[in-house]
Amino acid sequence: MTVADIHRIHLGVAETGKLLARKGRHRDALTRYREALRLAFGARAPQLFARHYLHCVLESLEHLGEHARAAELAGTAAEQAANPDPSPFQRRDRACLLERQGVNRAKAGDVPGARVALAAALALDAALPLSRTLLDWTSRGLAITPARLADAQRRHRYWVVCPETVDAARAMEHPLAAAAAGMTTETAHGQ
Repeated sequence: MTVADIHRIHLGVAETGKLLARKGRHRDALTRYREALRLAFGARAPQLFARHYLHCVLESLEHLGEHARAAELAGTAAEQAANPDPSPFQRRDRACLLERQGVNRAKAGDVPGARVALAAALALDAALPLSRTLLDWTSRGLAITPARLADAQRRHRYWVVCPETVDAARAMEHPLAAAAAGMTTETAHGQ
């Protein structure tokens, strides 16, 4: 198996996770994302892949209502991404992690903690409209209701895993794991 094959596999396994997440099967999606991360790390894939898979993990945790866990994971990743002289990409990456931390803190009911994370996100990248919107709402004393937040997340394209970003043709199970479990592509493409 070549390195290119391994890259194709971790991409395919992550894509399977996205298909499962789109069906609301977030626990199964988390398993695929974890496997994709393991394969990407083993193949010494560029950090970009791990970051993308991390955002997929954070989204599934958020959809499962595990807001404290998602906020903690996003905060830890943001701390580890701190760099005294960041590139524009690194600033944006860290800002997006802080935004996810803030959103999940808000969903967990920690509005002051959410405000701190969202303000830190905007300090790194002023082009985060969801962070700006949530800070505006809370500064005016408005509640962040689930319906209002869901609408803002959709409007500001917060979600990474959405119909236009999932490529079913790339989806695959890890060949060894699928063979051991007797799985087929029906696992991801079917019900």
